[in-house]
Amino acid sequence: MASDDSDSSTGSSTDSSGGSDTGTGPDAGIGNGTDRGTGAGSGSGPGAGSGAGSGPAGQAAGNGRAVRAGGIDPPLAELADVYGVATRYVDADDREVAVDPQVVRAVLGLLDVDTADPAAALATARDAPWRRPLPACVIVRRSAPTPVIARVPAGTVPVAELELEDGGRRDLTGWGATVGRRRVDGRELLGVPLALPAGLPLGDHVLRLRAGAVTATAQLVVVPDAVPGPAGAVPGRAWGWMIQLYALRSAGSWGMGDYADLADLAAWSGGEEGGRADVLLVNPLHAAAPTFPVEPSPYFPASRRFASPLYLHPQDLPEYARADAATRTRVDQLAATARAAAAADPPPADEPRDGEPADTGLVAVEPADSSPEHGGLAGDDPGEAGPAAGRAGLLDRDAVWRAKLAALELLFSVSGPGEVAGPGEADGPETGHDGLTDFATWCALAERHGPDWRRWPAHLRDPHSPAVAAARVELRERIAFHRWLQHACDAELAAAQAAARDAGMTVGIVHDLAVGVDPGGADAWALRDVFAAGATVGAPPDGFNQQGQDWALPPWRPDRLAETGYAPFRQMVAAVLRRGGGIRVDHVLGLFRLWWIPTGNSAAAGTYVRYDADAMLGLLALEAARARALVVGEDLGTVESSVAARLARAGVLGSTVAWFERDADGEPLPPRRWREPAMASITTHDLPTVAGYLTGAHVRVRARRGLLRHSPDAELRAWRRERDALIALLRAEGLLAVAPTAVDDLDQSALREVAFALHGLLVRSPARIVLAAPGDALGDLRQPNLPGTVDAYPNWRLPVTDADGRSVTVERLRADPRVHRLAGLLAQVREQARRA
Repeated sequence: MASDDSDSSTGSSTDSSGGSDTGTGPDAGIGNGTDRGTGAGSGSGPGAGSGAGSGPAGQAAGNGRAVRAGGIDPPLAELADVYGVATRYVDADDREVAVDPQVVRAVLGLLDVDTADPAAALATARDAPWRRPLPACVIVRRSAPTPVIARVPAGTVPVAELELEDGGRRDLTGWGATVGRRRVDGRELLGVPLALPAGLPLGDHVLRLRAGAVTATAQLVVVPDAVPGPAGAVPGRAWGWMIQLYALRSAGSWGMGDYADLADLAAWSGGEEGGRADVLLVNPLHAAAPTFPVEPSPYFPASRRFASPLYLHPQDLPEYARADAATRTRVDQLAATARAAAAADPPPADEPRDGEPADTGLVAVEPADSSPEHGGLAGDDPGEAGPAAGRAGLLDRDAVWRAKLAALELLFSVSGPGEVAGPGEADGPETGHDGLTDFATWCALAERHGPDWRRWPAHLRDPHSPAVAAARVELRERIAFHRWLQHACDAELAAAQAAARDAGMTVGIVHDLAVGVDPGGADAWALRDVFAAGATVGAPPDGFNQQGQDWALPPWRPDRLAETGYAPFRQMVAAVLRRGGGIRVDHVLGLFRLWWIPTGNSAAAGTYVRYDADAMLGLLALEAARARALVVGEDLGTVESSVAARLARAGVLGSTVAWFERDADGEPLPPRRWREPAMASITTHDLPTVAGYLTGAHVRVRARRGLLRHSPDAELRAWRRERDALIALLRAEGLLAVAPTAVDDLDQSALREVAFALHGLLVRSPARIVLAAPGDALGDLRQPNLPGTVDAYPNWRLPVTDADGRSVTVERLRADPRVHRLAGLLAQVREQARRA
């Protein structure tokens, strides 16, 4: 979530973040993790963050240390450690914070741990791994697999066999000396290590054990040491664009960007005119509820496993080509209606307005000095939209979906039965519980009962209940429709990725994976057993959010994930990777740990829960290897060096943002000192645009919404110092020659030169991949999302605009010489790679 994830504290139950992590829960047979992570997160909701501080560089904090437990009953502390629940953590100000024992008990309760007698619960937890001869699932690295510990009755001789994914079999004979002994349920059991041979085939295998009368099986997953990278990728460096797809409309789209626009942008980006880019990073395209109003945030989806039909381009569907003339005419009329509903661009403003701020229901804060050199705080508000503000109107997802839904229902009537059912689905949608059927069933029920399954009739809340089975029959046609929509999404996204690769892009489309899902949505309903009921994810208090943050997202249960062999996680990752050439994992540090907030508690009254990061990173690498895809992790904020190193060893690129690249004294880092294994950009969707930062618009917008930590004058002075330091760096690097006074006077040509010079830092850096937002070439002032707001700013509703606030279409973007210039600048990284 980029900077909206500025969870800047660290935590641990009993040891430092450099210690050993053997997994979460009493049966720690999955993975072989080695440390805890630090986080990055803030905000009042999904996709929202603190946004505090005078400039982007003031929005990341933390120290990355964990501490030993103390100030809590030892049995409870030990019990918490077994289940990965932190009892203490170090906050952003380097202070040790003890977690309230009641919070620890509440979180343990969410993991089905009875804390009435911690000592007894601890004994039960320690016995639990011994009650099964093998763990449910074992994940090992291909080059150096860790031994599997079998628990067998004393006096028996264990025998093991491996059934490979391809059907082959191997006898395993690498038994070692006993490493443990325990009496459980009256039986004497021995822990015996089984060494696995190196070089086992990647994938899912079955480990079979026999010891006397005892037999057992376990899933054995062999994962690569690291993400191998995209197929056909050129060694060295690459560059690309990052876009909010909904914000880039074309002449043919239905009022917002769609999958056809994505294919068009991919083909252009990879071609000569687009500078032969390698990467096109796009916002999460996860499915929202099919109801009204449409959820605008891409980071609060109903499902991360399925794609959003809102982005479908109906005229590209094969059913449109086969439809009769009357149906095609009606679809075209609906498209025209949707386009007409999009707000028309007003005439460009000749100069900034000096009017009063619009009425947002918040008290405006006016500084003593609102002159242009202080950013014009009393002037035009880039957060406002529409003709009254002299800017392009907001995107209307409801109007778009209403028109598209009608069109898609017409076209669905054209499809035949064979196109509704996918492979292996001939029995119809009312049978079985495959993921697609569950999702389509949720959609059909949501249309009838509302988008939050927790408010449905009680008998419909369990996807495996007889009532839901009956509903599958009753709603068969509607379920088939929603299944068909997903097949259509897959086809159009596959076409977009094919367009990217056909144009010569080495990676193609990289999809953003949101950190969580709507607790009332499809995934939380269908996968309810692996989500923690009664908790949400967020961040502890820090200097920017002193009350903490609650993102309203349900957390995975680490114990249940382990029991399933991480199947829901793998299915989610595989589904996203199937649609493109790479994945950006939002808040990748959530693979290490998350801040759990029990329901009813304030955001501050939570604690960290540890995940088996080694297992999840390994599985992420396996799915990426199968897809031959790129993996990037959003790891902004202060990160423990060992965690960054683990990501790098796993082949996961980190995220570098120029605004945050500063030394210990707060001065901007020269680009040569930026890290190499990273995807670098100037900004993100949660931070000021380049023009917004250079003009101080981000301070003005936040001041009017009560989001500043200090007075407007103090914030403006701090921003001015940051900006001047950046400009000094650009001069020192030989990237900028414009006069300082031109920047101070907000001269448009000077600001444009500074913007290009800033992107020159990306080229000068060693970052593996560098990205730019097309809007930054055009002077767009408005950031897509303003952390810390919900309704006070039009988050996720803004089209890309130029400096005058006019909407920029795909066609105009492709023809704009400023975009071509930026593409040519960033394309230098490929020439550098060839020369190297």
